[in-house]
Amino acid sequence: MSRPRPVAGQPVISAHYAEIALKGKNRGAFQRRLRNNMMAALAGEPVASCNHVESRYLVRLTDPDAAAGVADKLGRVFGIQWLSVSDTVPRTDDPAADIERVGALAAAKAPADLAGAATFKVKTRRSDRAFPFDSPEISRRVGTAVQQVTGLPVRLKDPDATVHVLVLKEEILVFARKLPGGGGLPFGVSGRVMTLLSGGIDSPVAAWLMMKRGCRPHFVHFHVGRSLREADVGKIERIAMGLARWSPKPLKIVMVPVVPYEMRAVGTVDDSLDMVLFRRFMVKTAERLAYRRNCHALVTGDSVGQVASQTLPNLRAISPDLTLPILRPLVGLDKLEITAFSQRIGVYRASIEPYRDCCSIRSPKPELNAKPEVLAELSERIGLGEAVSEAVRTSAQIVVGPEGRLED
Repeated sequence: MSRPRPVAGQPVISAHYAEIALKGKNRGAFQRRLRNNMMAALAGEPVASCNHVESRYLVRLTDPDAAAGVADKLGRVFGIQWLSVSDTVPRTDDPAADIERVGALAAAKAPADLAGAATFKVKTRRSDRAFPFDSPEISRRVGTAVQQVTGLPVRLKDPDATVHVLVLKEEILVFARKLPGGGGLPFGVSGRVMTLLSGGIDSPVAAWLMMKRGCRPHFVHFHVGRSLREADVGKIERIAMGLARWSPKPLKIVMVPVVPYEMRAVGTVDDSLDMVLFRRFMVKTAERLAYRRNCHALVTGDSVGQVASQTLPNLRAISPDLTLPILRPLVGLDKLEITAFSQRIGVYRASIEPYRDCCSIRSPKPELNAKPEVLAELSERIGLGEAVSEAVRTSAQIVVGPEGRLED
């Protein structure tokens, strides 16, 4: 897509990144992935162009009415720190006239942009340092034009509203609001991870945080049915739909029956150790699936001490022989913090729906200080390795996008 000339009146979404700017020689790879993810998010939208311009991406639209929807979608693209719906003033050979046009544009938009504000200021940033007027002078001239229309007083510290002016080499952007982006790194730049997805609040948040660090998640969910037909997958699909709104690609979920473990554990494993040994079964199965899908790590929603099975001794006991690392992005968060993330992501309502989770049916009083050697001996006694092999063999995969389940 060629880089077009700025056109007055054409809506522009300015998407700014932060962390990518700190990258060295491989920065271009991060930028290309970010642009590809942006274009995937905007499929079907009236996009005229998406070009990298002076440390940001400018998305030009053919339909002004689509700007709000486009900004909403870009707000869920990881790698974008903040964005704005901007108006553009193409630069000419007369900088003074350019600033006059910027002031007129800002003044025309002020009744809507500054509605409800008692004070305002103009904040100017010159990406093009060769522009002959410095930032304070531009702010003064534009502020005067806005004040003549609105009558609002200028307040430089903590104003109610701010008019932003961004001077680029070929154009000047004017906007009144900075909208938050997904932040972090572009989806997919860090590789694949296998994420254990439960029916609760924690694991979707853990997945989202790893997506924010550039990881592409594959999911594994353990269900109580003998097969996918017997599994109650509706709630899991709805959780995945919420996460898929943040992903440029559909999400793949391996549905694993817990029957292979149950048939071997019943009558042999004491209730106090059942939960911890079952978690060992889950991570061993997830690791087997991870290797098959070229994943570099496992991800869980563990938070130290949140439940009895997540004491430090138990976390140690379930996985001493795993060869893949287990990433626990929630490890230091409490339930209130995790819930706030869940609400922000948009998966909270689905996460609190009633569900017969395979962990919730286990003993309510598990061992708090399980020993790795005890779990290893129990694993041998019940044939945990065979249970893992059977679970993988009888698993099934579903694919979920923002609108629901897709064909695999």
